[in-house]
Amino acid sequence: MNLSATLSALGGRFVTDETRAWAQVPFGDSVLAGDPKHHLDRARLEHAFSGIEDAFELKSARLAAIVLRCPEGGRAQPSTAVLTQSGGLRGDRWAVGTADPGDQISMMNVDVAACIAHGQSVALFGDNLFTDLDLRECALPVGAEVQIGDAVLSVSATPHVPCDRIRARFGHAAFVMAARNPRIRGVYLTVIEGGVIRVGDSVCTE
Repeated sequence: MNLSATLSALGGRFVTDETRAWAQVPFGDSVLAGDPKHHLDRARLEHAFSGIEDAFELKSARLAAIVLRCPEGGRAQPSTAVLTQSGGLRGDRWAVGTADPGDQISMMNVDVAACIAHGQSVALFGDNLFTDLDLRECALPVGAEVQIGDAVLSVSATPHVPCDRIRARFGHAAFVMAARNPRIRGVYLTVIEGGVIRVGDSVCTE
């Protein structure tokens, strides 16, 4: 049974092992385009999100995936990466062009991502880090510090609002839901202390 079928059978409840496995599926050389056959309408999306907060972690969160947006296009999904204060996520295109420390690293909740993707690749979101940490503002306010592996990051005040690529890749309902609640798209982070991060590392709030 694939991930979307598993989630459907569970009536919106989430299976951590299935979600983590989905986040590790290689994107390879696939085209950065969504498949409308996987888009959920408003009713199905709201049903899938029912009870999703039960999957959010406050104290025992882990890093489920790392995604690099390659400067020449495409995606890479390493198991280990390096964060630096000056360059953000090494190998990511953030430092190319008009780099703003306020949007240095983007992080999304992996269960939210799996729900929206509905079987499509985690790499389509364009976010760097995926975790089961509770990213809602009530749990992770602006300025909160997050430790991942050897690195420490701070939650930016820059809101992570959806762009038209989200609509194109995941559908209108997903775009509207994220526009009404930017924390669905996760958070931006600024690197305070650089270091090595690895898939499976604990993600701890300070």
